[in-house]
Amino acid sequence: MEGKAPMKHFVLTLSLILTGFLSAEAQIAGALQSYNDGKQDEARVQQYFPEGDAIVCVNGKNRFTRALYGSYSDWRVETSDRPVFAVVKKNHHRHIRFEVNGVALDSTDYCKASYVNGMRIYRLQDKRWGKDAYLKLTVVAMPDREGAVWLFDDQHFDKEAVYTAEVCDIANPKLSRNGDIGADKPGCFEASSKKRNISGCKWNGGRETYFVIDSINQITPVSDEQGRQLFMKAVMHNGALQSRIEFNTPDPYINTLGSALTFAADGDWDGQTWLHGCIGWRMPLAGWRAAYVGDVLGWNERQLSHFNAYAKSQVTNVEPTIPHPSQDAKMNMARAEKKWGTQMYSNGYICRNPERNNQMHHYDMNLNYMDELLWHFQYDADTAYMRQMWPVIKRHLAWEKRNYDPDGDHLYDAYCCIWASDALYYSGGAVTHSSAYNYRGNLLAARIADIIGEDGKPYQQEAEAILKAMNERLWLSEKGVWAEYEDGMGLKRKHESPAVWSIYTPIDCGACSPAQAYKAVNWMRSHIPHIRVEDTNYKTIATSNWMPYSWSINNVATAETMHMALACFEAGDDIQGYDLLMASVMDNMFYGQSPANFGQLSHYDAARGECYRDFGDCIGISSRTLIQGLFGIIPEALYGQCVIRPGFPSSWDSVSVKTPYLTYKFTRKDGVERYEVTQNFRQPLKIVIRQNTGKGNYREIEGTSERYQVIEVRKADYVMSLSHPIVKGKRNYGLEEPDLSKPFKMQDIAGFFNSEVDDIFKNRYLSPRPQTTTLQIPVQGVGEWCHPQYTPVINDSVFRTLIQKNTFTVAGVPFRTPKEGRNVVYTSLWDNYPDSIVVPLKGKASSAYLLMAGSTNHMQSRIDNALVIATYEDHTCDTLFLRNPDNWCPIEQDYYVDGKAFYSANPRPYRVCLGTGTVSRDLGKALNIKGVYGREIPGGAAQMLRMPLNEKKRLRSLTLRVLSNDIVAGLMGITLQ
Repeated sequence: MEGKAPMKHFVLTLSLILTGFLSAEAQIAGALQSYNDGKQDEARVQQYFPEGDAIVCVNGKNRFTRALYGSYSDWRVETSDRPVFAVVKKNHHRHIRFEVNGVALDSTDYCKASYVNGMRIYRLQDKRWGKDAYLKLTVVAMPDREGAVWLFDDQHFDKEAVYTAEVCDIANPKLSRNGDIGADKPGCFEASSKKRNISGCKWNGGRETYFVIDSINQITPVSDEQGRQLFMKAVMHNGALQSRIEFNTPDPYINTLGSALTFAADGDWDGQTWLHGCIGWRMPLAGWRAAYVGDVLGWNERQLSHFNAYAKSQVTNVEPTIPHPSQDAKMNMARAEKKWGTQMYSNGYICRNPERNNQMHHYDMNLNYMDELLWHFQYDADTAYMRQMWPVIKRHLAWEKRNYDPDGDHLYDAYCCIWASDALYYSGGAVTHSSAYNYRGNLLAARIADIIGEDGKPYQQEAEAILKAMNERLWLSEKGVWAEYEDGMGLKRKHESPAVWSIYTPIDCGACSPAQAYKAVNWMRSHIPHIRVEDTNYKTIATSNWMPYSWSINNVATAETMHMALACFEAGDDIQGYDLLMASVMDNMFYGQSPANFGQLSHYDAARGECYRDFGDCIGISSRTLIQGLFGIIPEALYGQCVIRPGFPSSWDSVSVKTPYLTYKFTRKDGVERYEVTQNFRQPLKIVIRQNTGKGNYREIEGTSERYQVIEVRKADYVMSLSHPIVKGKRNYGLEEPDLSKPFKMQDIAGFFNSEVDDIFKNRYLSPRPQTTTLQIPVQGVGEWCHPQYTPVINDSVFRTLIQKNTFTVAGVPFRTPKEGRNVVYTSLWDNYPDSIVVPLKGKASSAYLLMAGSTNHMQSRIDNALVIATYEDHTCDTLFLRNPDNWCPIEQDYYVDGKAFYSANPRPYRVCLGTGTVSRDLGKALNIKGVYGREIPGGAAQMLRMPLNEKKRLRSLTLRVLSNDIVAGLMGITLQ
């Protein structure tokens, strides 16, 4: 519309077809392409800044990275740092751009973009419009249907503003992960090359004008009043959402998060249940941590809907008639067989999708669902609802017990029951995080039973037995932390380098004393890799220090960092809690590509970089970290009280926080701390101030259950006990350079060979195996339950062609090895090979050079996998410990090492590529192996170690003994010097 035609507003309508959710079988992200891979080491500058409630940028560069969600469908509008947009709905994605007087709005001289109250607001200036001209543009998604409204307000233009809107197909309509960061190619929402299916309109400005996208595929004029009503309805709806959660602190970054959290959470709701994610994983999910958010943000009605929907997904009419174990032969025994009537797929199991109890899935979603339900009762101890859900709770606990503690020792196996599930397996072992969840489940079930008149004694007894077993078998008193797990087979060893989930879970579940919690987070400071967030003073963390990389095993995942921050607050280490919280906030929301992003993976994740926006798991646990951790609002309705345990910095003298169920204002003056508390719980709770007194200790000051009350306490003076890196005694890993100045004496060990080196993954390792349904290594001895068919090719044919006179030389050291036939003696705890071998030796030597090959994996990381023992004639010994990753390498791949989350001893062992004959301490560099995941070596690789000996003593023998389950250790040659 041009000239002086009457002022009109337009609706561009998109005819959209509802589409199904993504497949329930989650793709393994570690194996998928990442468009941010390789950017992890690029220096970043801060892109977004706080300004009141808003997160702003000036002349920003990110396009299509901040979504506005509106209604509860999968429709959304993508906004950019400059005004260019896309509307997203499967099979109906559209690109939208505007011009004013011929100036494209994404190329003006000046653009300030604000994300606030779920809206994107722009202030634009351009010299072509006039010296004092500016345009204010606001876009907001509609709350009640699939659409959005743009408000244009031009001021002081030299001539009347003429607007042009252009709408066309996007550049890449076939999206992999719904257009999410890292998972879909950058630029996918740009205009298609030929601007396919283009439509547009023009209108005159001079006052407030509107542009609307609605639900029919045509442009229809609407009146001024209609446009204004649509806009104001959306703004009022967003205002009500924004006012649910408010933070007022001395930290301007924290002050923006109440609104940001609320709108991310609202985008993760589909009208019935909480979702796996808002964008890339937009599908229902019973587990993980998204559903915490409903209670924390005060959405009681949403919680009831979610819990009821999945209560209907619990299996109730399939008896467990098939005994343990029930492993899937088609999946090489790595995971449970999907068959009704097994111990897993039977009564008590909660299925993947809401209101469907006939759909098998491969995750244990029960544990997280149940923990969220129990937290709900801590917010609202509604006895009627407890009675309604009591059968669900009972069936769940019985299901967990028969599946994961069938031996009755009160320690539970873990079957992909947390976010970090893919590639995580425990082979029927005793696991810290799952035992902690079952402790809390039984403890609160006992309390609920007592309240509603059921028998709670069995659950109380089970909780006490779990805690006792955890303290006796999993707590490492000399280290001050829990073991990751205790092996269920073999030597039943404890794995003493836990991932973060085995630290924060027992703390969060209360399965520890205050002293244990404080010691555990102190251990985390020194042993979990920390990574600085650019030029801030904050460091984020990796989830573990395990190697080699496999998806969900060693990542920099925002939800994991947030949960660890929560555990620090719970343990009384407020400094570390705040630092981890702010590391995630700055990393994702202000330095990242999407303002206020509750993303899945950090920029610093070695495998994928920044990836996935507004991920349900992160939204849910972040809500707890902020409100239960930083502000310390912890309802305990089952016990009639609400604890306020603030975790904010001691320098903050004035703080206020508002939630729908409790608001408080904190002030400190002259050493007196004043809490002005107003509560709105359905059943009033006694307010208890829990004051940190240092080193995990607290003192409690009891208030009343009055709706409004003021509590004053004296400030507690204490000094935080900060840890320092642990200095360990130097351990010899056999990594010293060969001494080429002295003669070598090759040993002939051919008589001990029991295999060819490339047989290692051709075998079927069938025994011993756990006699319970579990996740375990596949029968070929490599891979994990997400990749049960993975069988790398080990082929030493090229290596053999390079053998001259039965000799191959590694870095100047000769080894006797045959060109044909058996060339290794393998050992293993599998029955396929002996668990140890003894090779007789004679004479004296200062060093034994060992040519070795074998397997290892991330579940055997940071633990001795095997021993090489040199025994002397006087029966004394020297021992070389083979430890992943320092000096024991997986035959099929090269370790990824970056000195951050992935580190090992330096130098690394000499390795021999069996497919090329290349010898190097860095085969990755020598063979140009790229990436983090897989890193397969052509034909596989052997390795050489130099074991120091006592040259004054006569040798008797050399023993190779395996310690770890699931691995094979082989000896190919011995050379003495």
